[in-house]
Amino acid sequence: MELKGKNIVFVGGFGGMGVKSVEAFLKKSVKSLLILDLQQNDEFLKYLQTTYKNSLVDYIPIDLTRSEDITEAFRKAKERVNTFDVVVNGAGILNELNIERIVQINLSGVIQSSLIAMEYMSKANGGQGGCIVNISSTCSLNPTDFMCVYGPTKSALNYFTNLMAKPLYFEKTGVSFITICPGLIMTPMAKDIGNLIAAKHIPNIERIFYTAVQQTATVYAENLIKVLEIARNGSTWVLDDGKIEEIHIPNVWGPALNYNSNKS
Repeated sequence: MELKGKNIVFVGGFGGMGVKSVEAFLKKSVKSLLILDLQQNDEFLKYLQTTYKNSLVDYIPIDLTRSEDITEAFRKAKERVNTFDVVVNGAGILNELNIERIVQINLSGVIQSSLIAMEYMSKANGGQGGCIVNISSTCSLNPTDFMCVYGPTKSALNYFTNLMAKPLYFEKTGVSFITICPGLIMTPMAKDIGNLIAAKHIPNIERIFYTAVQQTATVYAENLIKVLEIARNGSTWVLDDGKIEEIHIPNVWGPALNYNSNKS
C-alpha cells in the first residue's frame, strides 16, 4: 500500500511503540493521522503538529475498556477525516495482575475497535475499503513461559485478525486485515514485568528479560511501515531483532463448515 496521502487512525499512538510508529507514518506524507489514546500527550502532539505541517494531526480520547467510548471515538474520527485508509490497533498492557483489564484492552477492546472501524471503511456501507492492522506479539505464536495471560490475549487476537481476513468478509467490505507480531522492545510498558504472574515463581524475571535480544522502538516502527507497504490481506509478520519475516500458520484441522462466498 502506498501510504502517501492516506488517512491513518492509530489506537494507542502515545505508547512507547506508538510514538515512534505514528511519526514513521507522518514521514511518509500521510494526509492525516488521528491518535486515539486514553490520555493526551500534549508535548508530543504539539511536536508532531509543528514538525509535519502538511499532515493533519489530531487526538481523540478513547477508553478501550468501555464499548460506548470506542464507538464515540470512531464517530468523532469519522467526523474529522470522513474516511479511514489504515487503522492500527496498537494499544496494549502487560500487567497481568488485573486479568479483566488486560483482556479488555488487549483483546475485547481491539476486537470492538476493529469491527467498528470496518463498518465505516466497508464498501458495502459506502466506504472505500482499507486496511486494519492489529499489533500482536511473538509470544502469541507459541506458549511462552512468562506470559500466561498476556500471551493468550495476543494469541486470541491473531485468531480474530486472520479470521476477519477471510473472503467471507473481505469480498464484501474491501477491508484487509494484517497481523504484526513484534519481538521484545524495551518500552515503558516493560516496567510491568514484575506484574506478570510468572514473577511470583521466577525471582530474577527482570534480569532475564533485560538480557534477552531486544530491538528499539524506532527500528520496529521503520519495519512496520515497510511491512504495510507490501503486506497482503491475511498475512502475519514477525518483526524481531530488527528483522522482518512473514510467517505462515498452518491449518492443523479441517474446517467444520464448507462455505463458498460466491454462493451466498
